[in-house]
Parts: sequence; structure tokens; C-alpha cells
Amino acid sequence: MERYLIAAVVLVAGCAAPQPAAPAVVDQQQYTQAMRDGFARYTWPEGRKPDLAVLAEKSGPGPDRAPAGSERIVLEMTNACAWYLGWEDARKRGDQAAVSQALKVMDEVLPAFSPEDPDGQRYARETAEKAKAGDGSQAADYVTSNCESVRWQ
Repeated sequence: MERYLIAAVVLVAGCAAPQPAAPAVVDQQQYTQAMRDGFARYTWPEGRKPDLAVLAEKSGPGPDRAPAGSERIVLEMTNACAWYLGWEDARKRGDQAAVSQALKVMDEVLPAFSPEDPDGQRYARETAEKAKAGDGSQAADYVTSNCESVRWQ
């Protein structure tokens, strides 16, 4: 009987659901460093690279803490801003090569951002479709809503 009781305790303990780990948090210095590290994973159009020090200061936790990985969302949004603005810049100056490059990124890269946000991905796909048709209204709306505080280098 004792042997069965020990086996039952081992089975129950082994089947217990693992407790989710508390989300990791970062302070402003760690956030800024994570932003610098993550920056290199993105391509940026000519003339549309964000000032990372300003971006980290404005979007970071300040004296508090932020969830680890939140810098990725800020970088993705800023990268979308850069490409939407870069596309419009290229259209205005008649640079077809830069327009094509921006459309390619808008169509293939931006919709893959934030897999946890299917609505955001759908918005990016719709924005790319409109841009390919020459309609920059949705890209302009995104820029107005999300990009005004970004300082570009």
C-alpha cells in the first residue's frame, strides 16, 4: 500500500501544471540597451533612422519598470513609421527605386510584425495594398497617430 501511495504522490506532483513565470521587467537602462540591441534587426529607409536615445527616453519606463520585450513593439511601430514616411518621401521626389523598396517592405515585412496582434497585421496588409494602388491615406493616418514624437536622424 505504501508503495502505491508514493507512486500516486509522484504522479500527481509530476502532473501539476507549471506555474507561469512572472513577466520579466526592465528598468530604463536595460530598456535603452535592449532598444539599441534590437535596432540592428530592422532595415531602415534612407534618411529615416530614429534617434534611439530620444526614442528610448520617450517610450521607456522612466523611473519605473517596463515588461521585457516592450522595446520590440516600439521598434516595430517606429520602423513602420519610417517605411510609410520613406515611401511618401520617395514618391514626392520621384525616386522609383526607393518607392519600390518601401512597397516591398510594406508588403512583406511590416505585416509580419507583432504576431500577437492580428488586427495590427491586417492593418499593415491593408495599408500596403492601398499604397501599391497609389493611395497613401492609411499610411498617413498611421503616421499621424503613431509617429509624431519620433526624432529622425
